[in-house]
Amino acid sequence: MTTAVGLWTPPAGMLPEVAKGWRAFYGQIWRLCGISPAQYRALYLAQLGRCYICQIARGKHPDDPKGTGTRRLGVDHNHVIGNRIEAVRGLLCTGGDRTCNRVIGWLDYRALQRAVDYVTTSPAQSVFAALADGRSDGAIQGMAYEDQS
Repeated sequence: MTTAVGLWTPPAGMLPEVAKGWRAFYGQIWRLCGISPAQYRALYLAQLGRCYICQIARGKHPDDPKGTGTRRLGVDHNHVIGNRIEAVRGLLCTGGDRTCNRVIGWLDYRALQRAVDYVTTSPAQSVFAALADGRSDGAIQGMAYEDQS
């Protein structure tokens, strides 16, 4: 049985060791989620070669014949759905403790939403305002969580 990886042809002029690395990577993502080399390349181009979340980390370009760069962007997928193409969300930076793929792996959807709310609303400020207004401990207790569902 021929896979999409077996049908992949390295771009003209790609160094053999670079092609070998891409072939291994494409084999891994094919087995993991059923992503073909063409689909990975399309995601890479759609995201301008950057991690979807931080948009800072750049991945190796799949067409670069010299394979410059340090890391490929990883295929992020929803583990609840499983290892199949329908679970794929996009490409993220990977490989370290402070990468986007690692960060979203630590938090579920609701915790990520709370993190967004936290950095955009600064809940401490409403507590400080309530304290300045002379509100009692009973009125202040739990107020940081009142707007959360």
